[in-house]
Amino acid sequence: MKPAHDGNLPTNLDWSAVEELSKRYMLGVPAVDGQHRILFAWYVALRSAPQVEEIAAGLNTYATGHFVDEEAWAADHGVDIAEHHHLHNELLIRLDALLNRADRLPAMSLLYDWLTTHVDIDDRKLVQEVMRLDG
Repeated sequence: MKPAHDGNLPTNLDWSAVEELSKRYMLGVPAVDGQHRILFAWYVALRSAPQVEEIAAGLNTYATGHFVDEEAWAADHGVDIAEHHHLHNELLIRLDALLNRADRLPAMSLLYDWLTTHVDIDDRKLVQEVMRLDG
């Protein structure tokens, strides 16, 4: 899994807030953790950007790319990713609907809740499955 480019994050981003959030959800796979760090950066950008629209396209593009990378990484290790793929698609649909309406608070809530829960539970399970299969 390659580290993904961070896209067009704002230059004035509060990276200390990003580090504080992302360090709590590290899984021990540097490429995955690095991409999750950037997803948390998009969350921080969303909560502080003057306009939701400024963040929406970059967040969707980055999240979509991350999901493709993460699923390919897991599949390359022999993990069935069908359920995980469904979870990713579900988030993109829900988040896109909120961002298109420029609903900052619901979008922030969905993204934060989803990121923390998905990374801590679903992605952790995915990493454990990869480790089990790699034996």
